[in-house]
Amino acid sequence: MKRLALKLTFVLWVLCVGSGVIGQEKVKILSYNVLYGLQEDSVNIDRYVSLLNELEPDIVATQEMNGWTQKTLEGLAKRYGHPYALQSKEDGFPVALTSKTPLVNFRKVTENMWHSYIYAKVKGIHIFVIHFSPFDYQKRLEEVENIIAQTKELPADEPILVMGDFNSLSASDGAHYGKEMLDNMRDREKKQTHIRNLNNGNFDYTVLGKLEEAGFKDSYKIFTDEFTASLPTFKDGKGNLKKNNVGIPKRIDFIWCNPTAAKRVTKSVILKNEDTNIISDHYPAYLEIILD
Repeated sequence: MKRLALKLTFVLWVLCVGSGVIGQEKVKILSYNVLYGLQEDSVNIDRYVSLLNELEPDIVATQEMNGWTQKTLEGLAKRYGHPYALQSKEDGFPVALTSKTPLVNFRKVTENMWHSYIYAKVKGIHIFVIHFSPFDYQKRLEEVENIIAQTKELPADEPILVMGDFNSLSASDGAHYGKEMLDNMRDREKKQTHIRNLNNGNFDYTVLGKLEEAGFKDSYKIFTDEFTASLPTFKDGKGNLKKNNVGIPKRIDFIWCNPTAAKRVTKSVILKNEDTNIISDHYPAYLEIILD
């Protein structure tokens, strides 16, 4: 009798666990600054497509889609199994979003942004794809406050992700930014007056701090306190292999999540492999999230 009761208990447990697993879906998301539209290099484009076909992400957000149009983006996306695609604009430095499933209630915004951003709801996730100013932390503050204001109009009990190239440093990485990097930035600002990335002569952490104040979490830091740079890679801006990986490592590519999304994120990494070493000068941010 006891054995029968134990067997019944085990069967019920298996059914409950199994139904929970069946009712959940893993969504894979990639955010990638692809360096001047993959440099319009057919070999590099093929390498990028191969990477995505191997990863099989459900959603891909890209920055620096220079040289691409809505039509050519749609053709590119179909090569890695994404029938839905959206580009913010066709001049300058566009951002783009592609997906296996429809992009709902999407918006393309250029006003008050250095480059632009895209908003869409995809598979029940509210997604913002951004590319903030590379030259002025005060402009970035305006941009992040704009994005935060938009997120406040959305239901707090639904997952919200803000992803892209923030051109901003996180205070959580502050221990890895030292005198050499600060001196280089100060020298650059002396020579190029349009660049104002330092805040009163020091590293600026206020931009990403605004997201934290708004309750957003750096998805990468949910799982580790280790520092991983998102640039540079082994490629320079001209598409050449960097022999010595020149450049001071920093992390400026992020996927930020609201508390609802943070509870569902199961993986968040800076994706480094043989392909991402040379596709762009940035490494992509990769995230997996579970949805009911």
